[in-house]
Amino acid sequence: MVNSSLFAQIRSKYATMTSVERIIADYFLNTTPPEEINPAEITASLFVSKASLSRFAQKLGFDGFREFIYQYKIDSAERSQSDTLNSSDRKVYEDYAFILTEAPKNIDNRALEKAISLIRNSKRIMIYGDGLSGYAAGEFMIRFKRLGLPVEVYTNDFMMLTNSAIVEPGTLVIGISLSGTTKNTLLGLKNAHNNGAKTIFITSRHSKNYKFDVVLYAASLPQMNTGMFISPQFPILLIIDLLFTRLVDMDSETYITNYQDTLEALKHNQTKLPSYPNGRHQ
Repeated sequence: MVNSSLFAQIRSKYATMTSVERIIADYFLNTTPPEEINPAEITASLFVSKASLSRFAQKLGFDGFREFIYQYKIDSAERSQSDTLNSSDRKVYEDYAFILTEAPKNIDNRALEKAISLIRNSKRIMIYGDGLSGYAAGEFMIRFKRLGLPVEVYTNDFMMLTNSAIVEPGTLVIGISLSGTTKNTLLGLKNAHNNGAKTIFITSRHSKNYKFDVVLYAASLPQMNTGMFISPQFPILLIIDLLFTRLVDMDSETYITNYQDTLEALKHNQTKLPSYPNGRHQ
């Protein structure tokens, strides 16, 4: 099992663990086990069974507890080398590493290709996003508009719902909700789909009930949508970067020309730094 951050992996599964599994998780998250970890000593000190250790490891994706211990030693060694980080800083880095590790596992290549096709062949592109997802929607709009695509963004509930009621076939509507539970974004996307628009949904919440044309799944951590520790925009921006890069690679001459034209248009807004005798800027 390849995992650049086992500790973030444990935290990601914590909410789904039984009370016994959480006792084991707390042991590895909050204490420093001996260098040679003995399963028998762990069962005795935590008052848990060997079967519980196995189930705990399997919940994290390992074949058994011994495989978990092997990975735990590797990650612990990496932690010890990062002695300049305090516990709070380390948690942030581990969570980002976890998202980067999990992101490729969530992406369906065929879904990504279909999304690119819809983006390229749509007359208009609307992006819906509320709250923090709305900021990611704004980033989406800016990036793709600079490629010459007809993109609009709606981050207001009233505008999302009114717009979804009048969209026409040939329009692509992209909804963003990391939690997958943002009521107005989902309602707007459903309305647009029912009115004949093509739809793409970007979320971390897996479900077989989505009726949209494409669903792109982002990696996430429990309660990440609240923005408590790391930005919930991060996994969404990864999806945007994948779409952006694939799109440019398919027609690099056209898109890069458009992008360069926008850079030229923005030159007036760049401040020229003063020069100094030694040729350096201060």
